[in-house]
Amino acid sequence: MNITQNSIDDLNAVLTVTIEKDDYKEKVEKALNNYRKNATIKGFRKGQVPMSFVKKQFEKSIIFDEVNQLLQTAINDHIQKEKISILGNPLPKAQDDMDWDADTLNFEFELGLAPDFKVDLSKIKADTYSIEVTDEEVQKYIDNFAKRFGTMKTLEKVEEGANVKVLMKELDAEKNEVEGSEKESYLFVDELAKPKKFIGKKVGDVIVVKSKEISEDAVNLEQILNWDAEKAADFDGQLQFEILEITAMEPSAVDQSLFDKVYGEGAVSSEEEFRQKIKDEAEKMYSRETDKQMMNEVVEELIKETKFDLPTDFLSRWLHFSNEKIESVEDAAEQLKKEENGLRYQLIESKVAEAYDLKVEFADVEAAMRNIIKEQLAMYGQSNMPEEDLERIVQGSLQNQQEFQRMADQVFADKMMQTFKENAKLKEKKVTFDAFVKLMEEKQKNHQHDHDHDHDHAHDHAH
Repeated sequence: MNITQNSIDDLNAVLTVTIEKDDYKEKVEKALNNYRKNATIKGFRKGQVPMSFVKKQFEKSIIFDEVNQLLQTAINDHIQKEKISILGNPLPKAQDDMDWDADTLNFEFELGLAPDFKVDLSKIKADTYSIEVTDEEVQKYIDNFAKRFGTMKTLEKVEEGANVKVLMKELDAEKNEVEGSEKESYLFVDELAKPKKFIGKKVGDVIVVKSKEISEDAVNLEQILNWDAEKAADFDGQLQFEILEITAMEPSAVDQSLFDKVYGEGAVSSEEEFRQKIKDEAEKMYSRETDKQMMNEVVEELIKETKFDLPTDFLSRWLHFSNEKIESVEDAAEQLKKEENGLRYQLIESKVAEAYDLKVEFADVEAAMRNIIKEQLAMYGQSNMPEEDLERIVQGSLQNQQEFQRMADQVFADKMMQTFKENAKLKEKKVTFDAFVKLMEEKQKNHQHDHDHDHDHAHDHAH
């Protein structure tokens, strides 16, 4: 067997594989003998089928299978040995007149070669944001924590923030109770469209309102009154509520007891530390969003600034050949256009990983898994789990192939992001969270406009 490679240009090559009969003769004979021994064919006793009959029936398909196996092994070995970076898979050239009885068989395969290019992160410019958490935002967090860990108290009359237990009845046009409609329910005053109808009322008071005074939105009405969607959308009668009980959440005092409930015993020992921890946690949470934005911008710039050609003709033909759902090479070319940026980034990402020696070791995945499990346990108030129990959970998660791969991908993404942070030219801007959200919405709008504009140009060009 012999294999040679001829370059057509920098992005395309042809592999010629020559296979001699001696390369597969022995395996074919062995397979034929096995068929002869084991074949159950009408008119012949088992093991007594004439070899001429077995050859006539099976030899061509056995040769075909053995040759295909040889081809796959030879091509894969050649690509690995020569360290050829290819796109897609080798594409066999059509050969309609193959003589399978010949002593020498020749096969040709087209290769799409990965382009050779360099990535210079120092030339990539992008904006990144640092979200400042204001004292007002910290206070909102504190108020929410105080409410969440507060105690329920009974009120004499309805006020803002009250939770009202009611006996609800539906009324007909004559204001008579609709039979079977009576049920106990809870109304949260701050959710109501017309809370003033309830504020100031006491236990035993009866209030009659239209459904729109509870909520003008059918979906909200459905949730507030626990109705089905159809009833919430169609109901236009009146509702009667008799107040049974009025309660409200008494916020917790901002003291050591609250600090311990939120962050675990002894983790925070003063209001100043509590505020700082809330600020740090919020900024950490926001940093995930700003990191995502930074990655998107850097990736977009990398795709735009890193110039290289792709073997698009080859890839279109390979896509058509390998995907039976794609009906023509023209359709494949269209599909390739849609996926081109993704392919370009895959190639760029590989170059960055190679240039900056980004590797994911088992120890990296193990450490990341341990950290994330610790965070999850802390969320459920189990921050003091014994080390051996924690280790058991970590090792169990690492045994799960899917979990391991997901974490390995995350570790690689984090390493890539850190590489961008350290090497790209990032211009940091300090903003509030609201300003950041507004900026992102604006960028998204402009991005969509540019995309539509490009599409219009492509459409004009096509005509």
